[in-house]
Amino acid sequence: MKKIKLSTFLYLLLLILSNPTNAQKNNNIKLLLLNGEYKKAITILEEKLKDKDSLIFNEYNSLGIAYQNLMNHTKALQMFYKANKIQPENLRSLLLLANANSALNRNNTAKKYYKKIIELDSSNETAMINLGKVLMELTEYDSAATLFGKLLLTDTTNSYFYSQLGVCELKKGNKNSAKEYLEKSVKLNNNNVKTILRLAKLYYADKQYDKAKEILKQGLRQNLHNKLLNKMIAEVYYKQKEYEDAIVKYLFAITTGDSSSQTYQKLGMSYYYLSFTKNIGNSKMKEMKLREGISAFEKSYAKDNNNALTALYLGLCHKALGEYKIAIKYFEESLNKMFPEYIGEVYKNLAVSNEHVKNYKDAIANYRKAINYLPSDRLLIFYLASVYDRYYKDKSIALDYYKKFLNENDNADVKLIEYSKDRIEKLNKEINFWKRKK
Repeated sequence: MKKIKLSTFLYLLLLILSNPTNAQKNNNIKLLLLNGEYKKAITILEEKLKDKDSLIFNEYNSLGIAYQNLMNHTKALQMFYKANKIQPENLRSLLLLANANSALNRNNTAKKYYKKIIELDSSNETAMINLGKVLMELTEYDSAATLFGKLLLTDTTNSYFYSQLGVCELKKGNKNSAKEYLEKSVKLNNNNVKTILRLAKLYYADKQYDKAKEILKQGLRQNLHNKLLNKMIAEVYYKQKEYEDAIVKYLFAITTGDSSSQTYQKLGMSYYYLSFTKNIGNSKMKEMKLREGISAFEKSYAKDNNNALTALYLGLCHKALGEYKIAIKYFEESLNKMFPEYIGEVYKNLAVSNEHVKNYKDAIANYRKAINYLPSDRLLIFYLASVYDRYYKDKSIALDYYKKFLNENDNADVKLIEYSKDRIEKLNKEINFWKRKK
């Protein structure tokens, strides 16, 4: 048997019980609707309409329900309007009419009918809840909040009312009160994934990662295999640098169907950073994690080869493995797709990689570009001085950069300062020696 909405089922049942004589006459239609045989019900009622030119009140509503369950909301609405003309203040009929307008996103009209129901029956909770939803669709959050506040007075244990109040407060920009209402909703029902995610994201956005993790763990107790909850908690673990836990959750999200470029990218980043932690005790283990990172990044890149960050991290992984030529390829690819805030880092790593493969001219060019994009990273001046010092005959350029480094880095590492001073002294002697020779 096809499923039928509970509200429709109750309506039909009330229809039968309230009018037994009429129920006998129309028993066939009621049974067809209750059994989900909507097409048969429509055929019978449309034939009757052709013969008689009109139907009685209950028949119009029954025909509307049949159309509504077949997702023909426009036709359903026409039938509900005809029923409403016959009995303008029938509450069940008004509710069907309001719901049909809402289904067609005719929210202002739906609002009018829900309000009419409430005027006729101020305790009609269904109409109040649906009106609240419509008001939120219309972005009338103050009115919606007032309505859900009234509903809470009738039932302070209803988690849905708290969650809707939380959304209203969030939409109004009141994050603290939104958190308060959403917290109460989760305490009453830790099985509502949407509310749990909404609350966790609020804490995540405020960098309250422990709170976000606590909320997500509550949700996972009831929804252990939920893809969205697992992915969200993976993001929290990543932010807290708990990379092993992040990897477990990202892998779980992937096994449950999340094969997005972003998920593979974050998985790769987790492997990359894990390889540099104290938990990785030997070079073989580090290489294994970097290779796993590369595998994840390659899957991410296959899905979105315009992502500069993925290309950058592929370069970083290969650089960490000493595979500098491959690293250069990805750093250069990254540059072509790069957002401005990453360019300096790419030039810096590209320079280091070029230096390792003895492309000194390119290394110097990239260090200079990195300095332009990362003016606060004064160590780049030292690196540039070092390249000129080791690989160029003209030591005067290296001397100038060592002096520049000392002048602009009072708080630099003592070893680097001492090294620079030593090189300045030796280079001065060397340059003066060659001048005297000339």
